[in-house]
Amino acid sequence: MITLLPVTTSQEFNIIPRNPDLLSDVSLTITEEGTSITETFSNVTVFENGDFICVAQAFTILKDNRLYEVTMTQDSVNWWRGKLRCTNQTDETIKYSLNSTADADYQVLSSNTNYTIIP
Repeated sequence: MITLLPVTTSQEFNIIPRNPDLLSDVSLTITEEGTSITETFSNVTVFENGDFICVAQAFTILKDNRLYEVTMTQDSVNWWRGKLRCTNQTDETIKYSLNSTADADYQVLSSNTNYTIIP
């Protein structure tokens, strides 16, 4: 999973696309999971970085502690897709957890509690 910072300046990330030989006319769509807020870019800057392809792009919808779906196409054909996590956490030794809050203690309800079960 790719990790980016919640900033609006250009950031780079490395990918392995389906066809690494063609590096022009690449479009990118990023969608925030849960809200479906989408941002689309055409002619995205991509270049070779060793065995990877580096993507350089500035996003405006990135929010801290959110997940995003990224799709890149070339001539309307799927070129690469994946997940992106946005966090301001820069210490890579700290493990990321989806459930970072403590579990709530089980509470016994009093016998005079009224409730309705709806099938």
